[in-house]
Amino acid sequence: MSSEFVIVSSLIVVFLAEIGDKTMLSTLLFAINTRKYVLVLLTSTLAFILANIIVVIAGSLVRGVINLDLLQLTGSLIFIVVGFWIFLSREELNVDFNIKLNIVACFTSIFLMEIGDKTQLAFFSLTLLYVNPIYILLGGILGYVIANTLGVFIAKIISGRVDWGKVRRVSAIIMIIFGVYLTLISVIRW
Repeated sequence: MSSEFVIVSSLIVVFLAEIGDKTMLSTLLFAINTRKYVLVLLTSTLAFILANIIVVIAGSLVRGVINLDLLQLTGSLIFIVVGFWIFLSREELNVDFNIKLNIVACFTSIFLMEIGDKTQLAFFSLTLLYVNPIYILLGGILGYVIANTLGVFIAKIISGRVDWGKVRRVSAIIMIIFGVYLTLISVIRW
């Protein structure tokens, strides 16, 4: 197989897996809350890359040592905490601190939620089909960036057309609901 074919195959698989996925929705919500669209996209992508490099290189070792359900549960709980923090916070809070906290929460949530996610299973499957994990990872990263760029673009449109206070409260409620949903899924699987 040509490298281009492997990259495009991986791109398509990951793009389709990420559309509407929890990491895409998470990136969208963090982008809405910070209004730092490019920074959130870069942070989300970095967390995705790191999580998937780990799975491509040492996935079998991690599975034997760390309970993946516990990591996903932790990521879900971070969503609930951040959602409540955003909902209960006041607009007057230090904006720089708010952005830094959201970026750290974005990275941590995306990284933890990506561990054991369907995208990582896709990476495993693609690695079985095609020999070169670098091309698979490259295509997957491109697919992730394309899907999440759409999410960040939607976030920019949403937050630019409505009252910021309402957007912040609605996104906080969505984060809380999403976090509770992911927590329940993690607990049921555990």
